[in-house]
Amino acid sequence: MSKSPTVCIIESLGFLEEQSHREGEIISRTLQLSGKRSAYVYIRSVKELKAVTREFGDSKHRYLHLSCHGTVDDGGRMIGLSLTTGDLSNAVLAELLAPHLKGRRLFISSCLAARSDFAAKLLRRSECLSVLAPMNEIRFDDAAVFWTAFYHLMFKAKRQGMSNTRIQETVAICAALVNESFRLFTPGEKKGDVAEVTISPPGKVKPKLKE
Repeated sequence: MSKSPTVCIIESLGFLEEQSHREGEIISRTLQLSGKRSAYVYIRSVKELKAVTREFGDSKHRYLHLSCHGTVDDGGRMIGLSLTTGDLSNAVLAELLAPHLKGRRLFISSCLAARSDFAAKLLRRSECLSVLAPMNEIRFDDAAVFWTAFYHLMFKAKRQGMSNTRIQETVAICAALVNESFRLFTPGEKKGDVAEVTISPPGKVKPKLKE
Protein backbone atom coordinates (compact mmCIF):
# COMPACT_ATOMS: atom_id res chain seq x y z
CA MET A 1 0.00 0.00 0.00
CA SER A 2 1.47 3.34 -1.05
CA LYS A 3 1.97 5.86 1.73
CA SER A 4 0.63 9.41 1.78
CA PRO A 5 2.97 12.22 2.97
CA THR A 6 0.73 13.05 5.92
CA VAL A 7 1.30 13.08 9.68
CA CYS A 8 -0.35 11.00 12.37
CA ILE A 9 0.10 12.65 15.78
CA ILE A 10 -0.27 10.68 19.01
CA GLU A 11 -0.27 12.65 22.25
CA SER A 12 -0.42 11.77 25.95
CA LEU A 13 -0.02 14.03 29.01
CA GLY A 14 -0.65 14.10 32.75
CA PHE A 15 -4.27 14.58 33.81
CA LEU A 16 -3.66 18.15 35.01
CA GLU A 17 -1.96 19.13 31.73
CA GLU A 18 -4.59 17.86 29.33
CA GLN A 19 -6.54 21.11 29.05
CA SER A 20 -3.60 23.47 28.63
CA HIS A 21 -0.57 21.73 27.10
CA ARG A 22 -1.79 19.86 24.04
CA GLU A 23 1.13 20.65 21.79
CA GLY A 24 0.24 17.88 19.36
CA GLU A 25 -3.23 19.30 18.85
CA ILE A 26 -1.71 22.70 18.01
CA ILE A 27 0.53 21.07 15.42
CA SER A 28 -2.42 19.24 13.86
CA ARG A 29 -4.51 22.40 13.63
CA THR A 30 -1.63 24.29 12.03
CA LEU A 31 -1.23 21.58 9.41
CA GLN A 32 -4.94 21.82 8.62
CA LEU A 33 -4.65 25.59 8.25
CA SER A 34 -2.06 25.05 5.52
CA GLY A 35 -4.28 22.50 3.81
CA LYS A 36 -2.21 19.52 4.91
CA ARG A 37 -4.25 16.56 6.11
CA SER A 38 -3.26 15.04 9.45
CA ALA A 39 -4.66 12.72 12.10
CA TYR A 40 -4.59 13.61 15.80
CA VAL A 41 -5.26 11.10 18.57
CA TYR A 42 -5.11 11.71 22.31
CA ILE A 43 -4.41 8.61 24.40
CA ARG A 44 -3.97 7.78 28.08
CA SER A 45 -2.77 4.19 28.29
CA VAL A 46 -0.26 1.75 26.83
CA LYS A 47 -3.20 -0.34 25.60
CA GLU A 48 -4.50 2.63 23.63
CA LEU A 49 -1.03 3.32 22.21
CA LYS A 50 -0.85 -0.25 20.93
CA ALA A 51 -4.28 0.06 19.30
CA VAL A 52 -3.54 3.41 17.63
CA THR A 53 -0.12 2.22 16.46
CA ARG A 54 -1.73 -0.77 14.74
CA GLU A 55 -4.19 1.57 13.02
CA PHE A 56 -1.31 3.78 11.92
CA GLY A 57 0.43 0.72 10.49
CA ASP A 58 -2.65 -0.09 8.43
CA SER A 59 -3.13 3.51 7.31
CA LYS A 60 -1.52 5.46 4.49
CA HIS A 61 0.12 8.02 6.79
CA ARG A 62 3.86 8.21 6.19
CA TYR A 63 4.95 10.15 9.28
CA LEU A 64 4.34 9.34 12.95
CA HIS A 65 4.69 12.06 15.60
CA LEU A 66 4.75 11.16 19.31
CA SER A 67 4.13 13.95 21.82
CA CYS A 68 4.62 12.56 25.35
CA HIS A 69 6.73 13.01 28.45
CA GLY A 70 9.94 11.05 28.59
CA THR A 71 10.94 8.93 31.57
CA VAL A 72 14.49 9.94 32.51
CA ASP A 73 17.18 8.25 34.63
CA ASP A 74 19.63 9.94 37.00
CA GLY A 75 22.12 10.36 34.16
CA GLY A 76 19.74 12.49 32.11
CA ARG A 77 18.91 9.83 29.54
CA MET A 78 15.41 8.99 28.40
CA ILE A 79 14.68 5.38 29.36
CA GLY A 80 11.09 5.29 28.13
CA LEU A 81 7.87 7.18 27.56
CA SER A 82 5.37 8.20 30.20
CA LEU A 83 1.69 8.12 29.24
CA THR A 84 -1.18 9.41 31.37
CA THR A 85 -1.79 6.11 33.13
CA GLY A 86 1.31 4.05 32.40
CA ASP A 87 4.94 3.95 31.29
CA LEU A 88 6.84 1.83 28.80
CA SER A 89 10.58 1.31 28.35
CA ASN A 90 12.60 2.13 25.25
CA ALA A 91 12.86 -1.58 24.43
CA VAL A 92 9.12 -2.13 24.68
CA LEU A 93 8.39 1.05 22.71
CA ALA A 94 10.78 0.00 19.93
CA GLU A 95 9.20 -3.46 19.79
CA LEU A 96 5.72 -1.92 19.66
CA LEU A 97 6.52 0.55 16.86
CA ALA A 98 8.94 -1.46 14.71
CA PRO A 99 6.40 -3.48 12.68
CA HIS A 100 4.58 -0.31 11.62
CA LEU A 101 7.41 2.00 10.51
CA LYS A 102 8.71 0.37 7.33
CA GLY A 103 9.46 3.18 4.86
CA ARG A 104 8.22 5.76 7.35
CA ARG A 105 9.69 8.45 9.58
CA LEU A 106 9.26 9.01 13.31
CA PHE A 107 9.31 12.37 15.07
CA ILE A 108 9.43 12.46 18.88
CA SER A 109 8.52 15.48 20.97
CA SER A 110 9.74 14.38 24.40
CA CYS A 111 12.36 15.96 26.61
CA LEU A 112 15.80 14.35 26.28
CA ALA A 113 14.49 11.84 23.74
CA ALA A 114 17.72 12.01 21.73
CA ARG A 115 19.73 11.14 24.87
CA SER A 116 18.54 7.60 24.62
CA ASP A 117 19.15 4.21 23.06
CA PHE A 118 15.58 4.15 21.75
CA ALA A 119 16.32 5.34 18.19
CA ALA A 120 19.11 2.78 17.79
CA LYS A 121 16.89 -0.01 19.11
CA LEU A 122 14.11 0.97 16.71
CA LEU A 123 16.27 1.40 13.61
CA ARG A 124 18.04 -1.92 14.18
CA ARG A 125 14.81 -3.87 14.31
CA SER A 126 12.77 -2.00 11.69
CA GLU A 127 12.97 -0.40 8.26
CA CYS A 128 12.20 3.06 9.64
CA LEU A 129 13.84 5.80 7.54
CA SER A 130 14.71 8.21 10.37
CA VAL A 131 14.03 9.37 13.92
CA LEU A 132 14.19 13.04 14.93
CA ALA A 133 14.12 14.11 18.59
CA PRO A 134 15.22 16.94 20.93
CA MET A 135 18.49 16.69 22.83
CA ASN A 136 17.51 18.52 26.02
CA GLU A 137 14.52 19.38 28.16
CA ILE A 138 12.25 21.55 26.03
CA ARG A 139 9.37 23.78 27.08
CA PHE A 140 5.87 23.10 25.76
CA ASP A 141 5.72 26.47 23.99
CA ASP A 142 9.14 26.02 22.38
CA ALA A 143 8.22 22.51 21.25
CA ALA A 144 4.98 23.77 19.70
CA VAL A 145 6.83 26.57 17.87
CA PHE A 146 9.55 24.22 16.62
CA TRP A 147 7.32 21.45 15.32
CA THR A 148 4.70 23.69 13.70
CA ALA A 149 7.47 25.64 11.94
CA PHE A 150 9.27 22.43 10.95
CA TYR A 151 6.25 20.79 9.34
CA HIS A 152 5.12 24.04 7.74
CA LEU A 153 8.49 24.60 6.04
CA MET A 154 8.94 20.95 5.08
CA PHE A 155 5.57 20.71 3.37
CA LYS A 156 5.74 24.21 1.89
CA ALA A 157 8.98 23.35 0.13
CA LYS A 158 7.85 19.91 -1.05
CA ARG A 159 4.45 18.61 -0.11
CA GLN A 160 5.01 15.09 -1.40
CA GLY A 161 8.00 13.91 0.58
CA MET A 162 11.01 14.41 2.86
CA SER A 163 14.70 13.66 2.57
CA ASN A 164 17.35 13.46 5.28
CA THR A 165 19.15 16.45 3.80
CA ARG A 166 16.06 18.65 3.79
CA ILE A 167 15.20 17.54 7.31
CA GLN A 168 18.63 18.65 8.53
CA GLU A 169 18.38 21.98 6.71
CA THR A 170 14.91 22.68 8.07
CA VAL A 171 15.77 21.61 11.61
CA ALA A 172 18.70 24.06 11.58
CA ILE A 173 16.30 26.90 10.74
CA CYS A 174 13.66 25.93 13.29
CA ALA A 175 16.14 25.08 16.07
CA ALA A 176 17.36 28.68 15.90
CA LEU A 177 13.83 29.89 16.68
CA VAL A 178 13.80 28.15 20.07
CA ASN A 179 17.55 27.87 20.76
CA GLU A 180 17.38 24.11 21.17
CA SER A 181 19.38 21.21 19.74
CA PHE A 182 17.96 18.18 17.95
CA ARG A 183 19.40 14.90 16.75
CA LEU A 184 18.56 13.00 13.57
CA PHE A 185 19.08 9.23 13.57
CA THR A 186 19.20 7.24 10.31
CA PRO A 187 20.25 3.71 9.31
CA GLY A 188 24.02 3.38 8.81
CA GLU A 189 25.73 2.08 5.71
CA LYS A 190 26.24 -1.36 7.24
CA LYS A 191 23.40 -3.47 8.56
CA GLY A 192 22.90 -2.78 12.25
CA ASP A 193 24.75 0.54 12.19
CA VAL A 194 23.00 3.76 13.13
CA ALA A 195 24.15 7.17 11.90
CA GLU A 196 23.36 10.30 13.87
CA VAL A 197 23.84 14.02 13.47
CA THR A 198 23.24 16.71 16.08
CA ILE A 199 21.77 19.94 14.76
CA SER A 200 22.27 23.00 16.98
CA PRO A 201 21.48 26.71 16.60
CA PRO A 202 24.44 28.95 15.64
CA GLY A 203 26.62 29.62 18.67
CA LYS A 204 25.09 26.87 20.79
CA VAL A 205 27.54 24.27 22.04
CA LYS A 206 26.52 20.79 21.01
CA PRO A 207 25.68 18.79 24.15
CA LYS A 208 27.81 15.76 24.91
CA LEU A 209 26.25 12.53 26.08
CA LYS A 210 27.55 11.00 29.27
CA GLU A 211 29.42 7.78 28.70
